[in-house]
Amino acid sequence: MKRIIGIIIFAACLSIKASAQTFDVPVNYRFDKQTNYHLYELDIVKAADWLQKTHWGTETKKTEAVTQFVLKWAQGVPYITVELKPAIMDLADANPQLGFIYMAQYCKYTIQHPDNFNTVDSNVDALKAVIAKYQAEPTRKRDTQVERLIEIDKASQLEEWIKNDFTL
Repeated sequence: MKRIIGIIIFAACLSIKASAQTFDVPVNYRFDKQTNYHLYELDIVKAADWLQKTHWGTETKKTEAVTQFVLKWAQGVPYITVELKPAIMDLADANPQLGFIYMAQYCKYTIQHPDNFNTVDSNVDALKAVIAKYQAEPTRKRDTQVERLIEIDKASQLEEWIKNDFTL
């Protein structure tokens, strides 16, 4: 009986991981009307998750397509403003992919919290995703700016750093 339960749990875990990795960029997407942006919100959330979980260099063409989809959506969406501040650009100097992680996760958080959106919380969530991706990515380049951010987060000072040094 324990073996059967173990197999079921194992299979469920595999299916959850597989579903997170199966995002496909919508075909023929267009962002020409405000309503179009709302139609793609679930895809943006899935794209953010996919970018977070997919290692750099493993699916380069798909990663480019997903990144372009998120970028085009974020650039035109009229009800979300993603500011790529100098601090974000500094965090993405050595690993430019981290800038897209930030943007995708910021959009995801904003989509998922429409009634209680808070810029500080959105930035905390996006920066924690940047930290997690940096730490999980085997092909990353060492970056002292990100490592400093990791230390700030470990000291539970990320929110304070965002309020004071991130120049909201």
